[in-house]
Parts: sequence; C-alpha cells; structure tokens
Amino acid sequence: MGAGQKVSQVTFNGQSWQEHPEVAEKMFRVFPVMEQLYEMIAFIAEALTYELSHSLQNKLNKQLEKLQSFTDMDADSLLSLNIVECRIPVNELLLETSEYIRSELSSKVFAIKKGKKYRGVDWVGKNLTGKDLRTTDLRGAYLIAADLRNSDLRGVDFIGADLRDANLNGANLSTSMFLTQMQVNSAKGNDKTILPAHIQKPFHWIN
Repeated sequence: MGAGQKVSQVTFNGQSWQEHPEVAEKMFRVFPVMEQLYEMIAFIAEALTYELSHSLQNKLNKQLEKLQSFTDMDADSLLSLNIVECRIPVNELLLETSEYIRSELSSKVFAIKKGKKYRGVDWVGKNLTGKDLRTTDLRGAYLIAADLRNSDLRGVDFIGADLRDANLNGANLSTSMFLTQMQVNSAKGNDKTILPAHIQKPFHWIN
C-alpha cells in the first residue's frame, strides 16, 4: 500500500538499510507502524467512495487528514505513536459507515431487511453454499475453509474477516465492503467469482 516507500523515501530521507546499516533496526520498527497507518488510510479512502451523508463525509475527511499527517512524522514520533488509540476513532467511523451503507443498500437497492450482525462469528468450515448473506456484518468473522460457493455476499462488511481457504467459487462479492486483496488472496475462487472493481483475481485461482 506504499508504506515501505514512505518509510524509506520520506521518513529516512531515501536511505537504504543495506547501505546504511546503522538505521536498519529503527527502520524495521517504524515500518509496521506505517503499515498500520496506511491500512487505516486505505479503509477510510474506500469509505469515502460511497454515497454518504454530508456530516459523515466530513468526519471521514478529517480523520483521513489526521492519518496522513501522522505518516509525515519523523521516526521517533512514529515509534511513540499509540497505534491502538489511533484505531479507535477510525473503527468507530468505519462502523458508522458500514451501518449507513448496509442500510441504504438493504432498503433502496435490494429491498430486503438489513443483514444480521455476525461480528467475530466462528463459521470455520461451515456450509454456506448458495446463502443470501447480503448486507450482513461479518466483521472479524472466522470463515476459514467455509463453503461460500454461489453465495450472495453483496454489501457484506468483511473488515478483519479471516477468509483463509474459504471457497468463493461463483460467489458474488461485487459490492462487498472493506474487503482487501490479502483476504481474497488467502481464499479460493474461480472465474465465476465476482469481485469488487479494486480487487484483482488471484493468479492461483482455478478457472
């Protein structure tokens, strides 16, 4: 997501840890902090692509500016940053965004009752073939090796969900929310799996 380039080119002014081994240890400690900031920025940026209320857009924009300012701090400041505290307002805003979008999709697009909240649910290996899970909240759900073939996952909030070895053959994730490339890469799928526009089909998926 650009965290590595930011650390090397900006935080450490273009220094390479190979050419300047004296900065290597600090650079390696700064990188995971920057990586988490960039992850939050990516989620906020995605949230801003949706049609939201004016007040929610403003709150997201302010949070985005704050996160971006953190990425410009020097190495010592980044290392002293309390990343857990940084995540609290971000999580609250992403949750608010999720509730808003899922409600809008349910009522105005799908004409269905909003999906249930299954945050952190343990669905490891569960058979969910062909299930209509539209606008369901699956934040932090354990979907390891779950069978989601031909399931409708539009409008589903996948933030933090574990999709390792989940079978997404033929599943529709076209409008799923906060789904990352890494999550999709860890799952199984095929040419009939419909992914959001910003997600690429993994090379290892079968046809």
